[in-house]
Amino acid sequence: MIKAEKLKQNNALKISTGFLFSFLGGFIFSGSSIAGVASFVDISLAGSLSLPFSAAVFAGGIVRCVLTDSIGRSIIKLAAMSVIVIAKMFFEKSNNPKICGIITSVAVIIAGAAVSLLINEFPQKLMFYALYGMIAGFTSYSAAELILSLGNQKVINLSGFSGCAYSIVYIVYMASLCSMELDIINPGIVIGSGITLMAAFYYHSAGGIICGALSACGAFLVSPEIGIIAAMLPAAGLLTGFFRYRKIFLTAVFFSLACFMLTVLTGASGSAELTLSTVCGAAIFVIAAPYYSDKWVSVGGEKQAESPDISNIRMNFLSDAIEAVRLDSAKISAALAVTKKNTKKTSSPKKKICSRCYRRSICSQFETEIAGEMIPILPESCVKKKDIADELEKNLRSRTAEQLMSLRFSEERELMNEQLKIMGEIVRFSGEKPDIRYSRAMSRQIAGKLESHGMTPENVTAYYNSANRLIAEIYFALSEIPESRTRILDLVSDELEMKLSAALPVSSVKEMRISLYENPPYEIEVYSASLCASSSDISGDTFSVFYDGTGTGYIVISDGMGSGKSAAVDSHMVIGMFRRLICGGMECESAVRLINSVMVTKSREESFATLDAIKINLDNCCMTSIKSGAAATIIKKGDEIIKISSPTFPIGITKQAEISVSEYELDEGDIIIMFSDGISENEYLFAKECILQMDSVNEIVREIASKADSFNPTLHSDDITVIGIKINPSEK
Repeated sequence: MIKAEKLKQNNALKISTGFLFSFLGGFIFSGSSIAGVASFVDISLAGSLSLPFSAAVFAGGIVRCVLTDSIGRSIIKLAAMSVIVIAKMFFEKSNNPKICGIITSVAVIIAGAAVSLLINEFPQKLMFYALYGMIAGFTSYSAAELILSLGNQKVINLSGFSGCAYSIVYIVYMASLCSMELDIINPGIVIGSGITLMAAFYYHSAGGIICGALSACGAFLVSPEIGIIAAMLPAAGLLTGFFRYRKIFLTAVFFSLACFMLTVLTGASGSAELTLSTVCGAAIFVIAAPYYSDKWVSVGGEKQAESPDISNIRMNFLSDAIEAVRLDSAKISAALAVTKKNTKKTSSPKKKICSRCYRRSICSQFETEIAGEMIPILPESCVKKKDIADELEKNLRSRTAEQLMSLRFSEERELMNEQLKIMGEIVRFSGEKPDIRYSRAMSRQIAGKLESHGMTPENVTAYYNSANRLIAEIYFALSEIPESRTRILDLVSDELEMKLSAALPVSSVKEMRISLYENPPYEIEVYSASLCASSSDISGDTFSVFYDGTGTGYIVISDGMGSGKSAAVDSHMVIGMFRRLICGGMECESAVRLINSVMVTKSREESFATLDAIKINLDNCCMTSIKSGAAATIIKKGDEIIKISSPTFPIGITKQAEISVSEYELDEGDIIIMFSDGISENEYLFAKECILQMDSVNEIVREIASKADSFNPTLHSDDITVIGIKINPSEK
């Protein structure tokens, strides 16, 4: 209840803030102009926003007109905004950018035509209002597209069409700001100077030139005099770009001096106004620059030399992780083969029995060759008939077993084909372009912080994922592994001034990776209960909860064949390999296939284990279930109960792994219950009742585990593991 109240308070705060800024936007821009006519910025702003905020813009415009006694001069704008607000009441998809643009254009044309008709200027002004409406509609469409993109991606994307849309909106709004007449400064020049300086500081000369040129373009739409003054901004941005990553205050001073000198050299009028405006813009930059982060701004077109090939780095690490798994499995196979080294070769009955008989000289002539083997033909007087017959039967059983094992290992060609298929999937998955945005500034900042404290990482890769969360992958050589992972987490968190979490380190044959990540909006609450079989002191079930380094959570159960130590070894091996491969960057299905290949060939002893894995994307609560021979899983999704079954074989039985994959969209408060094979199907109805009647996940898990023996239809009990997972909002 407390978390729900906090969410309601946050939503109320966001809505209130949106209303306030919308009202201020309508109030400020209702008195602006572009190219000598009334500005359409307030109209396009109302058209680009959703209904409540459009009404707030309309209200701000009315208040401004009443206070300045300009309702008559602004009647067309007010009429157009009223039409926009009314139209948005009847359109379900009023937030669609195309709908926003059409509504704005039609509203301006209708309002202009109606007013022109009233003052008997209808035919003469219709063409003007049609052009005015199309420009306002296109601006509204661009602004709505940016708002939608910003809401989905949580980032200001300045590449592609979004960059063009931002340029249009920036020029129009800059022109409106430049048209506002104040006594000492020009608001447009102040904002343009601050943005140009910010772009020059973080994106060097190219950023300074582009933002300065866009600012000057907006200023020229107001008047040539203001445009000439603003024309100094791109030149000053060019010069200031060479001072990027220097001291913030010195950069601001240099920019202000450059603007002043260029104004004096060109003899532009209004130099005092420009100087004071640029100084104010530089002051805004000094205040805002320390809080700037490329998390909120995406700029395309980075040079390949400046942006590392993240995919290549991750593929190399994944290759090393696979090699580490191969070496581990080789060690286990060698250990399991030790018991086979002292096995004696089978000898013929003649050498083993007849060589010790006193009648061997008489029986030596009784031999024949059948199928390439010497088979003795015993005389009637042989005194060792029974011993020789027993030895022959023993040799026959041994040869039969050897032939069966040889037949099994003759299937290595099929296993090799399966492994080649696995490698193809791995390479294809690793070669896919990840949906991430590399941050060179963050990578340098993290590396510099660690190096200043005596740590020398091999590589630091910082990037933002599709949910705009920061993720940093820090690679250390095995000889340079730091003593404390917590120390690294604290240093980086303090340097970036944000709360980060750290996943467990993952090692390959050459490097160790420590992943730090910004907390996702959701977290998982996990409880477990386990019981050993009645005939064993060691549980054959193994479970693990881990994160892959990006904030995605995994909950995994493996049930080894039988119970006891051998079952525990198999299940522990499956869990360990799965975690290493997933954290190394492998896709889940390929990881399961590779583990199956290892389990089939690891030794001559038959062994297998189930795998039941739950993957939860904590950015959007998307759950993926991966099962190989595992028991069913129960999900409580709202008031609905869902059962996930898997008619597949466990890992290690067949050459080709059977995998069941299913996806579900979950929400806050949903519950997942996982079982090992020790839970009988008879207990599922009882488990569903527990989930529906109990609120505590811990109580649900313990109740199901404690009643397992009561529902067991056989006398022989199995190892029992029950895991409960609940989706909660994270505490940021």
